[in-house]
Amino acid sequence: MQDKDKKYILEYDMKKLTINLTIMMLLLSMSSISSASSSSNNTLDIDSYNKELRTAIRLYKDDDYEQALPQLEIFAKRGDKMSQYIVGTMYLNSQGTKQDLVKSYAWLTVANEQRSDAWERPLKMLEEKLPADYLSVLASEGNKYVELYGAKSQRLKCKNVKELGSKYPTHRCNKIEITNGYYFVDDQQYSAMID
Repeated sequence: MQDKDKKYILEYDMKKLTINLTIMMLLLSMSSISSASSSSNNTLDIDSYNKELRTAIRLYKDDDYEQALPQLEIFAKRGDKMSQYIVGTMYLNSQGTKQDLVKSYAWLTVANEQRSDAWERPLKMLEEKLPADYLSVLASEGNKYVELYGAKSQRLKCKNVKELGSKYPTHRCNKIEITNGYYFVDDQQYSAMID
């Protein structure tokens, strides 16, 4: 075989390899796109998540409780501890809804996975003022909310964090980025389970 023929065969093999690699890369990218779209109902990009959460909290701060409550409940169900606490106090204080001690106690229970002294106060107040038999019903509902909307089911990471200017760490729970730029959300999981 002459050098010219070897060169031709080598060039042919390189072109064939390049085409095969290109086809493989296209197939891989298509499969990753399809898997991303199939899991997209369980994810939400972080920027959208945070923007929607800020809007809901802004409505609450502006005393627009009737608009804020349903939006904050979405984030409470997604595991956001601040939303869970706010929703619990809204049901306790009749803000945007009639008073509902069961929902209030349940939301405050799951919010207190974050372990905040300030957040424990309304929960302790309910425990001091309500009869023991009623508290057992409330505790059962609280446990159900923890199971559905707690740190474990909503893929939160809870840990002690040192705050600037304090020598004591605080216990914080935050969403985990499950894929680059996306949080886990499962809005269908709980739609029929409670309410």
